[in-house]
Amino acid sequence: MLESLPLADIRAFVMTADHGSFTRAAEQLGVSRSQVSKQVTALEQALGVSLMQRSTRSLRLTESGHLLHAQCRSALGDITQIVTLVREERNAMRGRLRINSVGGPIGERLLAPAVHAFMQTWPQVQVELDFSSHRVNLIRDDFDIALRMGALEDADFIARPLMTLPYVVVASPDYLARHGAPDTPGELVDHRCLVGSVSRWSFTARGAEPRELQVDVGGQLECRNGHVLVSGAIAGNGIIRVPRLYCESAIARGELQELLSDWQPADVPLSLIYHRERHRPLRTVRLIEHLLEWFAR
Repeated sequence: MLESLPLADIRAFVMTADHGSFTRAAEQLGVSRSQVSKQVTALEQALGVSLMQRSTRSLRLTESGHLLHAQCRSALGDITQIVTLVREERNAMRGRLRINSVGGPIGERLLAPAVHAFMQTWPQVQVELDFSSHRVNLIRDDFDIALRMGALEDADFIARPLMTLPYVVVASPDYLARHGAPDTPGELVDHRCLVGSVSRWSFTARGAEPRELQVDVGGQLECRNGHVLVSGAIAGNGIIRVPRLYCESAIARGELQELLSDWQPADVPLSLIYHRERHRPLRTVRLIEHLLEWFAR
């Protein structure tokens, strides 16, 4: 029965009982007198009781009407207060934000400074920054936004590009002294490779006639942590393909050397994703705007 009782009909009844008049209730609700009368009649029919005794000049609540009015008036007040709180919360720059991102240099050097700056501007916003390596589900795992690398095939969220990450293929001088350097991507299948989440490496030939090539490499070590891949390569355990950001200092120190000078490893996009909901909390809207501006600098 409860599903068949429109809240608008209950509100019309309470307003009529408060003012003792269909006319004054209609004025408060901004509708016609006849509509209010029809709503109260529909409520009586749904409940199977008479709520008001009507005459040409006055209205009087029945016993059932007094009981319903007392309870519903309090309940409508609670609902109004809750709705007001929800609206204020939506438009307030406070509350919690949950962010998921790939960790390592991307999370630590690219995202974390942006989050710190956001928190300086909005100190009442609480941020939970998660660097889980697995690909999370925004809704199931209760995240507001996430940063993802690579192609995005899920249409359940909105994706905004932040930047493109240049990749390099590198190995240590020690490894190259013992195993030699590959001249083409195809020769990688004969080398020890250390891989993350992707074992199919894509390349574009540099030169007047660029062409693309994909190679499935064997993983001597498989790990989703970029620091581990870089340290493994420095230790001489194999060849890695990682964002230049991960190993540029090791290259500068001579601990790693770039390979395949005639081939460019495919760059990988970094994207910001968030729910397709129409009514986002203001704190989420401001964070999205902040990150887009931060990465565009």
